[in-house]
Amino acid sequence: MKTSVNWLKSYVDMPWTTAELAERLTLAGLEVEGIETLGAVPETVVVGQILSREPHPNADRLSVCRVEVGAAEPLQVVCGAPNCDAGLKVACALVGTALSGMTIRKAKIRGVESSGMLCAEDELGLGDGHAGILVLPADAPIGSPVAGVIGSDAVIDWEVTPNRTDWNSHLGIAREIAAVSGRGQALRLPSTACPSAGPGIDTLAAVTVEAPELCPRYVARMVRNVRIGPSPEWLQRALRAVGVRPINNVVDITNYVMMECGQPLHAFDYELLEGHRIVVRRARPGERMVTLDAIERVLTPEDLLICDGARPVALAGVMGGANSVIRDETRTVLLESACFAPSGIRATSRRVGLNSESSYRFERGVDVAMCDWASRRAIALMCELAGGEAVEGCIDAYPQPAPPSEVTARFARIEALIGIPIPPETVVRLLTSLGMEVVAQTAATLTVRIPSWRRSDLLREADLIEEVARLYGLNNIPSAASPALLGGPRSADRYYAAELARAQLRALGLNETMTYSFVNPQAAVRATGVSAEQLVRPVNPLSAELGAMRPSLIPGVLATTAHNLARGQADLAFFEMGRVFIKDDALPEERQQIAVVMTGRANPERYGEEKKRLLDFYDIKGVLEGWFAARRLSPVFAPAEHAAFRSGTGAAVSLAGEAVAWLGEAGAELTAGLRLQAPPPAVSRPLPQFPSVERDVSFVAPAGLSHRQVLEAIAALRLPLVERVELFDIYADEAALGPGRQSMAYSVVYRDPTQTLTDKVVNDLHEKLRNHLAGSLGVELR
Repeated sequence: MKTSVNWLKSYVDMPWTTAELAERLTLAGLEVEGIETLGAVPETVVVGQILSREPHPNADRLSVCRVEVGAAEPLQVVCGAPNCDAGLKVACALVGTALSGMTIRKAKIRGVESSGMLCAEDELGLGDGHAGILVLPADAPIGSPVAGVIGSDAVIDWEVTPNRTDWNSHLGIAREIAAVSGRGQALRLPSTACPSAGPGIDTLAAVTVEAPELCPRYVARMVRNVRIGPSPEWLQRALRAVGVRPINNVVDITNYVMMECGQPLHAFDYELLEGHRIVVRRARPGERMVTLDAIERVLTPEDLLICDGARPVALAGVMGGANSVIRDETRTVLLESACFAPSGIRATSRRVGLNSESSYRFERGVDVAMCDWASRRAIALMCELAGGEAVEGCIDAYPQPAPPSEVTARFARIEALIGIPIPPETVVRLLTSLGMEVVAQTAATLTVRIPSWRRSDLLREADLIEEVARLYGLNNIPSAASPALLGGPRSADRYYAAELARAQLRALGLNETMTYSFVNPQAAVRATGVSAEQLVRPVNPLSAELGAMRPSLIPGVLATTAHNLARGQADLAFFEMGRVFIKDDALPEERQQIAVVMTGRANPERYGEEKKRLLDFYDIKGVLEGWFAARRLSPVFAPAEHAAFRSGTGAAVSLAGEAVAWLGEAGAELTAGLRLQAPPPAVSRPLPQFPSVERDVSFVAPAGLSHRQVLEAIAALRLPLVERVELFDIYADEAALGPGRQSMAYSVVYRDPTQTLTDKVVNDLHEKLRNHLAGSLGVELR
């Protein structure tokens, strides 16, 4: 999250330098990723006024400008920007200025002398814009340093933790500054007052929320008679400072308010909304819409749409639609300020591959109470900066308002967790500085009401104590050794038992592997015999192939086997130990499980017949016997069937009459779709000593003729000098070839490993091949 220090100062007094601010907030838990200084413009970049602009005599895209910079004579400057119009105040770098890694010199550009440079904002380090030169305010004094006109700023990039969604805004950071400063200062919130007139919004628009579980609140307001144009320079500069590209005044205002308070907004062209209504609903299966990036998206019912009376107009919380975008002709704006369920936005954003500033905030959760304030703030700015007139009232679809949240903390518990006594009045001061309201206080406890912007992370007593600790200052809490706590006997610790089991299996010659805890649901059902209903499924899986938590280790170890066999590693003996998950009548159950796989040769490191012997049932049985013996156990092996094993090859291992393990040969259904055959060994051949000769053959054939049939026909000739045959062109064109016909072209490479081929030999062989194709396949040679 990037914040402008100047922007922050408009809300709160800043008692520190930028470096001190970064250090103070880092100690309070808000880590700094980087600090960038803006506006460090050299003194020799001065305010100039363009007196005239003439086309360059030798270049279509260059202009020759006369620029007044306060010197005795105006400067002649050659400029390539499209907006270097006469009358503008601009930033002019004088000769000798060091800028952007170069020094400005008097030079001839395409035959015309130039004494300076008119600068764009990126050349001055003020942003990324390079579409034209920087235009300064009309009242900027000519000849004065640009640095004094635009001022300097610093941008701090914060590493915002997922639980602190309120930090994704300038107001959120400003609240933190006010609290950490310890001055008890209140934020200077901007005014949202704006006169309204005309018929009420209820008579002009309607909002229907059909999926309240995905959209708990939707606020709509309208503004009429706006004039779309560029934003004022202060607004553009604020957006550029935090990495947002200015577009036009209305869109810039929505982005500005989002960066200000953390509430994403979206502006619709009211006249482009069919029926002048908004419908918030789930997408229908296979429904399509074109987003602002001109890409058509195929949607699923998991996606939430903002629709008008006939079609989708926005992918909720992610990106607007191309059919309702703000245009130069837009005069009436319907403004959306909504709260969407984080899980839904996260799933949609990931599935369609779209990430935006809006989706970033919705995925982490926004303050539902901020929807109305952000809407009023944006409408007020549109009236001020776009000449708009606010429509009376708003539509606020908020069927289930969030109830107040209260948390109680015990003073004794605060002392116990922090380690030092903190006076109750200090605790009250620290918590109220964060916007909390004291509801009740006794000698032993304190109950506070949580502000709306902290409801997502201040849920219990320990959360309040953490806030007290970080505002009191973790550096102010003395270090002390923790008292030693004696645990139970080592034999009761599962970690040591698991490590001992792993060591014993490794001692038996097995390697250890680890696989994902997520598996393909169909593979899990095939491998274990559990029903699909018994699988534990994550709400938001990484992919459909990883749509269930493993009920068994078998799918994972089989995938490991296939991976190794496909890469020529055919002799395998390994195990995996891990947790498996299965759903019973109550909560999902976790179990510890071991899987052992053995395949290939039993003794690949030996010689002769011993090296050729393949592993069988008795090898893996011997490993299990050895492992049980190491654990001083005497199991009973008996034939048994298991869903994972081929019928007639399985056995159960029992202890005290209870089956604790099964072994057997993996069944065909279990290995379906897995490549469990090792590839043939690679054969090395010496590099050829004599050159090859390449000839092409092309023909027109029936559309049903396949590449495989052509290769088989050539192979049937048994020409020993044909080294390689490759298809390099195929096309079908009814106008040129006729219906049901296709043209195919092949490259045939001939080589004799004992001598250089002559043209006659190659031509004879190639003609024989051509005639054979024409006769055996009925093709028409070209």
